[in-house]
Amino acid sequence: MTAAVPHFPVERAAPRRRVLFALGAGVLLAHLSLLSGGLSGLSLDMFTATASDPASAPDATGAPPPPELAAAMSEELPPPVRSSRVRWILPKPPAPEPAPPPPPPPPPPKVVEPPPPPPVEAVVVEPPAEPPAEPPPVEVAVAPPPEPPAPPAVEATPVNPPAPVSDLPAATEVADSTVQGQGAGLADAGLPPALPPPGADLRFSATSISKGKTYNGTAQLEWSTDGRQYEARLTVRVLVFTVRSQSSKGQLNAKGLAPDRFTDQARSSERAAHFDREGQRLRFSNNAPDAKLLPGAQDRLSVNFQLSALFNARPEAYTEGKALRLPVSGVDTSEVWLFQVGPVANETLPAGEVQAVRLTRSPRKEFDKKVEVWLMPAYAHLPGRIRITEPNGDYLDMVLQDLPVLPQRNDPP
Repeated sequence: MTAAVPHFPVERAAPRRRVLFALGAGVLLAHLSLLSGGLSGLSLDMFTATASDPASAPDATGAPPPPELAAAMSEELPPPVRSSRVRWILPKPPAPEPAPPPPPPPPPPKVVEPPPPPPVEAVVVEPPAEPPAEPPPVEVAVAPPPEPPAPPAVEATPVNPPAPVSDLPAATEVADSTVQGQGAGLADAGLPPALPPPGADLRFSATSISKGKTYNGTAQLEWSTDGRQYEARLTVRVLVFTVRSQSSKGQLNAKGLAPDRFTDQARSSERAAHFDREGQRLRFSNNAPDAKLLPGAQDRLSVNFQLSALFNARPEAYTEGKALRLPVSGVDTSEVWLFQVGPVANETLPAGEVQAVRLTRSPRKEFDKKVEVWLMPAYAHLPGRIRITEPNGDYLDMVLQDLPVLPQRNDPP
């Protein structure tokens, strides 16, 4: 038996079509209202209600709306919005920050002008009185008779020696006048006579103090001559080391020694001085300025034997208290040495006791050396002792160990 299919009456579907039709008409009216601005009295909310909401749609049967809805619909609606008054306000882009103003220039420094100094009254300074002229040193010569009083202007005039003595001026007179510019053109003929000693080989014991330390050694002073030329050499040794050596070579004449070349070597450095007699100049190997070659000039080694030659020629002229000036050259400078003659006295040496005359060159300037030489009259006035003292107190003391054996004298022609 087949089940019967229920059939709904046709009348029950009619209300549903009417509702759909009403909704379609409402949507159409809403569109027309939005497009034309009409139906201002209708609210759009009524078209958005669902079919299940009984308050949002009129009854399909055409029943009158409830009183609340009728009152709301009867109220006057505001005029429709013709145009939108909503404005989109876009924020303005931020303005770029202005550049910071440049810093103000610094104020100019205030220049404060010092007040002008008060005028200085002129002060007249009287020049100091000139000191009295230093009396000239005692000249090397045989003691003259009592000098008669003379006016001050004649002080520089040398005193004539007595008749037995040679008329040649003493070494101090020539050297002193040359330095003062009064006798620069004097020839060797104006020098006192000299008689060089014969050749000898002198050996010394040497004691030295340097920078507070004491050194003991030996020294050898070799002197050779053939009557026309000479050669001298000094060698100082400590143990087996040569710490100082000097040499002098030159000519011999009636006035003594005439050096040609002088060398001085300490350790490995050697310097030299050349005596240019034609050009009358002293020339140095270390590029020091040339010096004037004075008459009778010696070097620091030959001066010992020139003193011997002067005393051999005229021992009576160089007595105690006299002064002897000699131009002496080193390896970079030339100066005049002043020797004071001391008394003849006994000296005790390692070689024995001998008589000796002591000559002292005292410092005259800050960096001058003190030089002391003891000449032995019995041995051709050869040096028996030589002592050299530096400005700082260091010294070299050479004392003769053995008395020399002198060969036959070779006098110059």
